[in-house]
Amino acid sequence: MRRANATLTLLAALALPLGLSACKKGHETETAATAKPKRPPSPSGTMSLRGTYEYLGSAGTFEDCTTGQRWRVAQEGDNVALEEAYIASGVPIGEPLVVSVEGGIDRRASPDHDGDETMLIIARFVDSWPGANCPEPGEPFAP
Repeated sequence: MRRANATLTLLAALALPLGLSACKKGHETETAATAKPKRPPSPSGTMSLRGTYEYLGSAGTFEDCTTGQRWRVAQEGDNVALEEAYIASGVPIGEPLVVSVEGGIDRRASPDHDGDETMLIIARFVDSWPGANCPEPGEPFAP
């Protein structure tokens, strides 16, 4: 019995550096071989935003209802869902659509010039309201 315990202890000690550790019930264990490359989180974090989204050509822009700040939308994350919702909304291309998204602000390579520019990275498309407008400052949103 003592020999069996020593063998199990040795196997466990060898398994940990190899990423073969036992996982907690219901959770998968990620090893170096299965790990996906991860981009660091946006410096400003992820936040809920409501604003107008406009899509023209291959570029989308977002203007925040609260601050009036405007950013190009990066071609990553849940951007495809936002573009699809815009097209499905029936809003004429290039016209604004009020949307709600979760995302963050970060620097990305500019498609227009050398260097980086500040862009909105969509983590999750939430909803859209065709025909709605951003409320006036201090007014509640009423779609």
